[in-house]
Amino acid sequence: MTDADRERIGKKLIGMSRRLSRLFTYQQLTFEEYLQDEDRQASIERYMEIVIQAAIDINKMLIKHVENIDLERLTNTEVFTLAGELGFISSELATQLALSAGFRNVLAHVYDDIDPEIAYRALQLSVMQYPQYIQQIQTYLNLLEDDE
Repeated sequence: MTDADRERIGKKLIGMSRRLSRLFTYQQLTFEEYLQDEDRQASIERYMEIVIQAAIDINKMLIKHVENIDLERLTNTEVFTLAGELGFISSELATQLALSAGFRNVLAHVYDDIDPEIAYRALQLSVMQYPQYIQQIQTYLNLLEDDE
């Protein structure tokens, strides 16, 4: 893996952590509180979209490093599944996060029809699952560094 790729991944992980810390403050909201402020909902949705997309981008960079695969042919869900199969993250976490890839598509392409209950549940899951993702990717990168 090139130093430039490592640096890009590092920056994405830092950006994910920053946005997750913001999302964590929103996790404390009740569903009723969440519904009361559309601007807050939009912020939460955007933060989740960025976090999920960053993970997809990181997975693709790592896959490109170890496999000769046409990444354009993979769905975002498959990118998470493959990340688990290749050992970047645990298979269990990969399965959980693969579901968020579909939600990312909703966030990116369906503007007025986002179900607030689904978005609220996704918020709760994101703040639990994506910190694990960051930790597991950092562990994988450290192992790569030790092997080089």
